Amino acid sequence: MGQPSRRVDTMSKTVTAHEAQNQFSILLDDVSDGGEEVIVERHGSPRAVLISYDVYQQVQELREKQHRAEAVEELRALQEEISARNQDLTEEESIALAIEVSDEIIKDIMARDRANAKHEAGRPG
Repeated sequence: MGQPSRRVDTMSKTVTAHEAQNQFSILLDDVSDGGEEVIVERHGSPRAVLISYDVYQQVQELREKQHRAEAVEELRALQEEISARNQDLTEEESIALAIEVSDEIIKDIMARDRANAKHEAGRPG
């Protein structure tokens, strides 16, 4: 049982699904101790990546930051749209309406996040 095949660069390697199955302990050590990333291919096509838990946490943090940035942008665009459509409202009325709609969007986003988390938790590991 030799080392996994086909090195892509110094920090990642590519292995077949069969190799990953046969050498999982070695690959796990490489990932957790050596900081490597392992790309797992099936029939020559990348299917998964084995990364350390620290890297996974960093990816999750980046996803959350991106999600927040998208939500803020959506809220800003909505506020502009509401302001443009309701120019006859006072500034206070416009702000109150924007806050009301923003609160509804935030609730929808949170519900979507909870549904996604339940879906992710239900996936086989």
